Amino acid sequence: MLTVADLLNNPFVTLFAVIALGLWVGSFRLRGISLGSAGVLFTALLAGHLRSVLPRSLSPENSHAISVPSSVTDLGLVLFVYAVGLQAGPRFVTMFRGRVKAYLTIGLGSIGSAALTAVLLGHLLHLSPSITAGLFTGALTNTPALASGRDIAQRLDKTTAAEVSVGHGLAYPFSAIFVVVLVQLLPSLLRQPPSEAAEAAAQEARLLQPPLHRRQFRITNPNVTGRTVADFHASGLSRATISRIKRDGVVYAASPDMELALHDVVMAVGPEEELEKLTAILGDPADDVSMYDMGGRVASETLVVSAQHAVGRQLGDLLAGDFSDVIVTRVRRQGIELVPERSLVLEPADALRVVGHQEVVKRFAEYVGAEERRLSETSLLSFAAGICLGALLGMVPLPLFGGVHGKLGLGGGAFLVGLLLGHARRVGPFRVYVPQAAILFARELGLVVFLAGAGIEAGVRFAAVLHVAGLQTLFVGACVTIVASITAVMLAHFLFRWNALAVAGTFSGAMTNPPALNAATELAVSDAAPLAFSSIYPVAIIAKIVLVQCVFLAARMLQ
Repeated sequence: MLTVADLLNNPFVTLFAVIALGLWVGSFRLRGISLGSAGVLFTALLAGHLRSVLPRSLSPENSHAISVPSSVTDLGLVLFVYAVGLQAGPRFVTMFRGRVKAYLTIGLGSIGSAALTAVLLGHLLHLSPSITAGLFTGALTNTPALASGRDIAQRLDKTTAAEVSVGHGLAYPFSAIFVVVLVQLLPSLLRQPPSEAAEAAAQEARLLQPPLHRRQFRITNPNVTGRTVADFHASGLSRATISRIKRDGVVYAASPDMELALHDVVMAVGPEEELEKLTAILGDPADDVSMYDMGGRVASETLVVSAQHAVGRQLGDLLAGDFSDVIVTRVRRQGIELVPERSLVLEPADALRVVGHQEVVKRFAEYVGAEERRLSETSLLSFAAGICLGALLGMVPLPLFGGVHGKLGLGGGAFLVGLLLGHARRVGPFRVYVPQAAILFARELGLVVFLAGAGIEAGVRFAAVLHVAGLQTLFVGACVTIVASITAVMLAHFLFRWNALAVAGTFSGAMTNPPALNAATELAVSDAAPLAFSSIYPVAIIAKIVLVQCVFLAARMLQ
C-alpha cells in the first residue's frame, strides 16, 4: 500500500510538487508585483525546513525525505544557462562589442563594491574569513564563486572551510528574492513604462542592425542604361537589391540578365542609407508608381529554409543554374533582418523573401523548404555535445594568484559554450540548430528544477546555521546585496543612460540571478533584457570567482 513515507522519499514527487506549488505561489500579484519563478525557491526553502523537522514516524528514512539529488539540481542549472547562451548568441558579439567598456564598468563596479562591503562589515562584526567569503557569494547568488571560495578556504584554513557554504546559504535566499522584486519595480523607479523601454530598445537595435526598406526609382541616368541587373549588383555601388522593373506599363521580375533602360521604374530593397545612394545612381524617386503585377507574372513569397541540401550553402551558390532568375530581397534570422548578400551562408529556419516568375518561385520553394517538419526537431547530438563541452570547460582550473586556482563551474562553462555555439551556429561538420520553442522550454524547465533543488538544500540547514552564526550574518548578506544592486542600477541608468529593460537585464546578469532574468523578460516583449544579461554575465562570473578569493585573503589579513 502506498504510504506518506513512500511519497516523501520519492525525489521526483518532491521535485515536481515543489515546482508546481512554487509556480502557483509565484503567480499571485500584490500591487503588480509577483515572485514569478522565485516562488519556487521560496517554496523549496520551506520544504527543506520541513525536512529538518519531519517526525520519524512519517519517514523512517528521514535523511532521504523531501530531497532532490544534487546531480538533478546541477542538470537544471546547466539546462538554464546553456539555453540562455544559445538564445543570446546570435546578437551577443554585436551587443558586447558596442558596449564593452560599459559592461566592464558596471560588472566590476557593482561586484567590487560588494566585495569591499563584505570585507568591511565582516571585520567590524568579527566574522571569520570563510563566513565572509560565503556571504559574498550568496549575496551575489553565484555558485561558481562558492566553489572558488571553498577551494581557497580548504587550502589556507581547513578548519573553517565548511563555513563558506554556511555563509552562502544564509545570504542566498534574501538576495534571490530581493533582486527579483527590484527588477519588477525598476520601470516604476526609473519612471519608464516597459512598453516605452521596449520601443527604445528596438530603436537601439535598429541602429546596430538597420532594417530593410523598399523604395522605387525612375531611371534618368543614361550611364546605367544598357547594364544588366547582375552587372549593377556586381558593381558594388549599392547593397540594395533590385527586385522589380516596370517598363511600358508592364511589371517584370528583375532577372539578372535583364538590361536597365531610361524611364524604367525599378523597385529596390535595402538599408535606408543604401537606398539613398540610388537617387544619385539611378534617378528620381517614384514611390507613387504602382508596381503590382496585374498579369500575375511576378510572384512574391516568404520561404523558410529547411532542406538539408540548402542549409550551409552560400546564397549566391543557391541562386545559380535553374534558380538564377530568383531574386531574394530579404533574409530574416531569429528576428534579425539581414541584407541578402551572395556570400551569406544559409541556416535552418532562415526566412527568405523571394521575387520571380511564378513557376520558378514554386520550384525554388520546393527545393529550399521541402523538409519543413525538421524545423521543429532538435539536433540532440549537437545539443548534448555542447553541454558536455560546457561541463569540461567548467572543470578547467584557472590560475589566479598565490597558487590558487578557480573554476568557471558547470554553470559558467555551459553558458559560455552555449553563447559561442549560438553565435557560430556550427562546429566543424556539426551544425547547431535548436528551435526557439525548445530553447525556451529548456530555459524554463532548467530554471525551476535548479531553484527547487537549491532551495530544498539551503532550507534544510537554514534554521540551524542561523542559530549558530547569528542574525548579524543576515544583515551583512543583505547589505552586500543592496550595495551591489544600487551600484549596478545607478551605473547602468544614470551613467550610461540605458532604458529600463537594458538596466533590468544588466542588473540581473551582474547579480548572476536566473529568476531575475526571467522576471525581466516578462516585463515586455523584447530581447533587450536577455541580451544585456548575456553580455555582462561572463564578466560577472569571472569577477566573482576572482574577487571571492580576494575577500577571503583580505578578511584573513584583517583578523
